[in-house]
Parts: sequence; structure tokens; C-alpha cells
Amino acid sequence: MQPRDTLTDNIPPHFSDRTIPFNEPTPFPLARRTVAVIASWLVPGAGHLALGRYGRALLFFVTIVGAFVLGLSLNGHLYWPTVAEPGSTFHYDLITVLWFFAEIGSGLCYIASYALGLGMTPIPQAAASPTFEYGNTFMFLAGLLNYLVIHDAFDIAAGRKH
Repeated sequence: MQPRDTLTDNIPPHFSDRTIPFNEPTPFPLARRTVAVIASWLVPGAGHLALGRYGRALLFFVTIVGAFVLGLSLNGHLYWPTVAEPGSTFHYDLITVLWFFAEIGSGLCYIASYALGLGMTPIPQAAASPTFEYGNTFMFLAGLLNYLVIHDAFDIAAGRKH
């Protein structure tokens, strides 16, 4: 039996020169990165579509738009920042600002719904629905999830990930 040290010296070169190929992700040009980020905010998944990631684009589009539409169908409400009560420290009611920020993340879903008057039922009437809070939660989820999708599209476009 050979000692271990001499065994490694006698390995044929086609076994010892094995390297695992790893292709580094390459960044896209700045213009394409910008288009991907803006498109990803406007239409969920469109940034991935612009970068050639068709499977991800379809998955994100179906998930985010589906969550937003489901939220609207469950009597969710579209929020807009409202002026705070007199004597308040802040000019705007902070909770409506946060809710607006969460929903506007879904891009054209929010803008189109707002333009069409969907989800604009006054709060006391909408809150009477037993599914009101579920609808709001789905709409918040859609917007916040799209922020993560925008970040993912940017990371792919910047060459940080595949």
C-alpha cells in the first residue's frame, strides 16, 4: 500500500486540473438598469421581463397583481395621506402615510384603481364589511412585496446576482 503523500503526487493531470466553472453575473448598462427599476415599479415583474428573466416576471406579476385584485375584491380601501387633526405634531396623519406608502408600491395597480374609483368607499361603510381588514392586508402585501421585487430586479441588473 502506498502512503497518502505519494498517492497525490502520481495523479494524472486530467484529474488534478479540475475547476468548477462559475460565471460571474455581469452588470447591465445603466439605461437598462433604470428601465428595469421603473418598469418593475409600474408593472410588477416588468423589470425582470426587461432583463430576460421570464419565469420570475410571470411569477411576480401573477402573485402581486393577484394579491392586489384579491384585496380589492375583499373590500380593501385605497389610502391617501390625510391632513392630521389640528394641534397634531405632524401635518399628515402618519398611519395613512404608511398605508399609502405600502399600497403605492404596487404601481399601476394602485394608480388604475384610484383613477377608476375602485376601493374608494368611505371608511365607515367599507369597515362594515367583514372582509375589510383582509382586503387591506392583501393590498398592503402587494405593494410591499413589489418593493422587494424592485430591489431584486435592481440587483440582477447591477450584476450582484443571477
